[in-house]
Amino acid sequence: MDVNMDAETQEVPASAGRFTSLRSKLPKAQDRSPASVFIIGTPFSGSTLIGRDMTTRISKAHYVGELNNYTKLPGLSGDDDYGRVCGPCDLLGRRCPHFSDAFREIASYDDILGMHAQLARSLGASTVIDGSKFVGWLRHALAQRAAAPANRASLKVIITARNPIAFTLSHQHRTGQQLWQGANIWRDIYVDALRTVNAHGLPNMVVRYEDYMADRESALERLAAFLHLPLEAKPDNTRLHDAGGNWSSFVPYVGIDQINETIERLSEGARADAEEFVKHARAYWSDDKPKADTRWHRSIDVGQANTVLSTPGLADVASLVGYNLAEIVSKAVRAGH
Repeated sequence: MDVNMDAETQEVPASAGRFTSLRSKLPKAQDRSPASVFIIGTPFSGSTLIGRDMTTRISKAHYVGELNNYTKLPGLSGDDDYGRVCGPCDLLGRRCPHFSDAFREIASYDDILGMHAQLARSLGASTVIDGSKFVGWLRHALAQRAAAPANRASLKVIITARNPIAFTLSHQHRTGQQLWQGANIWRDIYVDALRTVNAHGLPNMVVRYEDYMADRESALERLAAFLHLPLEAKPDNTRLHDAGGNWSSFVPYVGIDQINETIERLSEGARADAEEFVKHARAYWSDDKPKADTRWHRSIDVGQANTVLSTPGLADVASLVGYNLAEIVSKAVRAGH
């Protein structure tokens, strides 16, 4: 399920001649193109939770999930069937009216903004939030827009970030790779993200996962203002329709019991894979409000902290996305080290 997020080495070169317009295959969408918002960042940065919270709370905004996995763009998606269905509908055992069989047959990474327009029409949204996370996916969309001069779709970017120590630990747990390897990935993704949004002059905002979990209401107010859409007082969890998302991301919306029942119904091999996937997160599941991100507190020694922070350029990039590394280290290093 995990793929390398290094867009510079993995993305397929964009070619304007390859683009086929999804709009020509679909019913006529609304006259005014919806706003397209791209979430970019590392894995484990809370993109699915943040995207779904925006769907349930921000009027006319809809998070549609990881369309890179839905369309299976070579180099920017996994090799299995992960992400080819609506996650919430699949979990609840219902047929999705939006991510339908008909839509799956014609959806294409050759027209990302066309997919956004069709999903906006189907979902009744004015803003589509694409959670693919790859900077390369965003660049494909930019190239496609540039190849169609009449396309004046509005593009914005939300950069989701988790501090480099928390990310490298999660990356190590999931992949078995060394901390320095995760640190390199963290640095490279955010360098690429900042360089791309600045080069193209795209409106953008950074959402740090730790800050979001500490004060979700204030973060949602900022996000609603960024999207120029109203924030609803109460969530509407019935709105959720999106592709992909890990098991833990469903807990705040359907409850722990539903997740456990779904995992129990899986085949033996699939159930073992699911249990392995969620074992580190189970302690943080809550039917009420997800707990603050503290798993990385007091989790490393001085040598491990130095391994991460000595990565060339990492400290500078961390500062650019708003992290105080001295504060992070003071929380991460075990007492007595």
